[in-house]
Amino acid sequence: MKRIATLFLLGFLIIEASYSQELAPSKVPAAIRTAFAKQFPAARGVKYGSENQDYKISFLEQGKECVVTYNSSGKLMETDKEIAVTSLPKPVSAAIAKNFPGYTIMAAVRREAPDVGACFETDLKKDEGGYSVRFSDKGEILQKQARQVQYRVTTKPVR
Repeated sequence: MKRIATLFLLGFLIIEASYSQELAPSKVPAAIRTAFAKQFPAARGVKYGSENQDYKISFLEQGKECVVTYNSSGKLMETDKEIAVTSLPKPVSAAIAKNFPGYTIMAAVRREAPDVGACFETDLKKDEGGYSVRFSDKGEILQKQARQVQYRVTTKPVR
């Protein structure tokens, strides 16, 4: 179960990062690299990318997957951080229980933008189907997208 949840989360973050073009650190403006190093000094496995006029940086912090977006002048625009399902706010958990009975929360991400605050994205699974749902911190559904759950075989069958 934990492996499936990790695959869902990694899929989300890979999709998030894949919209950008990977860059060598030397191609990222110094203002962005400096701001990132100051705001996330414990970051490991750092990868840089660009998307339109913005820069996306994916990394690990305290064992959690993260993606941050900076504008070209080095201002932090958005932060996505993997969180434990048990860390979802109570209104979000209650909204999931009410609107998605029988669904399992496979992964959760806290998305925060300085100008709009925080929201929470979850991957929900039931049987072979599921949803990616974005909630406000008050449990309001902001966005819902159906998705087909795909399993990957990670070990060879025993013969």
